[in-house]
Amino acid sequence: MKRFFLLIILSLFIISCGEAGQDKGFIKIAIENTPSSLDPRVGTDQSSQRIHQLLYRGLLKRERNGNLSPDLAEKYWRQGNKSFIFKLKKRVKFSNGEEITPEDVAYTYNSLLSGKIRSIRKGALWMIEKVWAREGKVEFDLKEPYSSFPINATLGIVPKGSGQDFGEKPVSSGAYYLADRESEKFILKPNPYQKGVKNNGIIIRIIPDEVTRALELERGGVDLIVNGFTPDVLEELKRRKDLSIKIGRGGNFAYIGINFQDKILRKKEVRLAIGYAINRKGLIKNLMRGWARPANSILPSYLWASEPDVFRFSYNLSRAKELLERAGEKGIKLGFRCASMRLSRELSQILKDQLSRIGITLKIHCSEFSSFYSQIVKGNFQLYFLMWVGISDPDIFRYIFHSGSIPPNGANRGRYINPEMDKLIKEGETTYDMEERKKIYSKIQKIAAEDVVYIPLWYPDSVAIFRKGLKGVEIYPNGDLTFMKNVCH
Repeated sequence: MKRFFLLIILSLFIISCGEAGQDKGFIKIAIENTPSSLDPRVGTDQSSQRIHQLLYRGLLKRERNGNLSPDLAEKYWRQGNKSFIFKLKKRVKFSNGEEITPEDVAYTYNSLLSGKIRSIRKGALWMIEKVWAREGKVEFDLKEPYSSFPINATLGIVPKGSGQDFGEKPVSSGAYYLADRESEKFILKPNPYQKGVKNNGIIIRIIPDEVTRALELERGGVDLIVNGFTPDVLEELKRRKDLSIKIGRGGNFAYIGINFQDKILRKKEVRLAIGYAINRKGLIKNLMRGWARPANSILPSYLWASEPDVFRFSYNLSRAKELLERAGEKGIKLGFRCASMRLSRELSQILKDQLSRIGITLKIHCSEFSSFYSQIVKGNFQLYFLMWVGISDPDIFRYIFHSGSIPPNGANRGRYINPEMDKLIKEGETTYDMEERKKIYSKIQKIAAEDVVYIPLWYPDSVAIFRKGLKGVEIYPNGDLTFMKNVCH
């Protein structure tokens, strides 16, 4: 199979031709999917958010270590327990030359809160009572104390009055603006009213097929791709002398989801048995080809609230069989759902083999992503494979562990209910003492691990593959593209 793949690559490479002389000074990148919306209030898929990072700036920005720092804001502070105030930098302008004002910021948030702009992002802003602007500042009044509020200040800012059709002809608050768009291409040029961009612009190509992305990178049709390849293709590309590679720790979290409403899986012994029967080291070595690190918690280790001392699985078949016997379960048959991507399909077959060794039969259901995801949200599963992308703050705990976050109110897809967990999540949200918060979030992670709310698998490495000679490429754990303004030939 590998030899066949290489022959295809080589033959197509020979008949391809470069784009010499075109797009001089532009950096050409490729992403897998067309963004759903260029409006930062609306587009929530990964492709949209990557382009938003280039077109927009928020009050705050996320650094490589997950911490927040001022962006459009000069500084910010908390006033009492239920207000946050941001003072804006002066003379920062949109791509149309208009200065970015507190009124623009207030409008961006209020357009979501009022329902004028229809978006699922409104749910993430549930804690906001009111946003108002005055004297160069923006004030957020909250319904109740909420310690994780600053993460919501990273939302891209749009001009006052921007309507539902803003994503068609966006006005940028960031380093670039949309100069032109085609069905499979977006052309971005530097915002003429802001400084610091080291290239003439960015061409973003939409290339869904992985082999085609590899070909375009090899022949020079693309300069840079971040987190766009499976491990097998990475192994082939890293051997090419005309390409460079940067590898960094990844923040995305691969896991097996569990349905707590299922009469078999609600037994903790069964969940534990499944975890002990999975050879994670083998998966990382053979399936991920070493392009990943073992995961034990949804929060990666570089985040301040991450707790390293949690229950973790080892590969132990005898222990797994013992647990199933204790649970009184024999001849278990479980459904396993996954998306129809190659990595997911291969994982499902490996898991089927590994679980068969303790007497569990997996019935695999792989389908196109939207269909697969729809079934997961509805709770029509026993086990599934998925990945959390872009985790940067412990506010994720309410979204995935709280009993009030069962879909459509959140992403507690496994229907996990634990009053102690709910209580701790509330405590973590309403205290501003960092040491106390860290203790609370430590307990949350320990409970989640001990209850086997999910089975952790790995954190995939963050990988950038690019043409030799390209300068300024950086690695962010979640594959962010905020570094692109520093990239040049």
